[in-house]
Amino acid sequence: MASEEVLKRLQVQIDGLSQRMRYDANDLDYETHLQRKRELQRILDALKRQRKQEGL
Repeated sequence: MASEEVLKRLQVQIDGLSQRMRYDANDLDYETHLQRKRELQRILDALKRQRKQEGL
């Protein structure tokens, strides 16, 4: 079970990547951040679904 703290930390990382993507002009940096952001978002969404199923 994922704690609320874990969910918050994942969201902070996602938000940080979104911010960096605005400033990284290099296409490779942007793509790297985008892939990482999508990966973290999938993890966060899965943890939220799991919590919902567990009734938390």
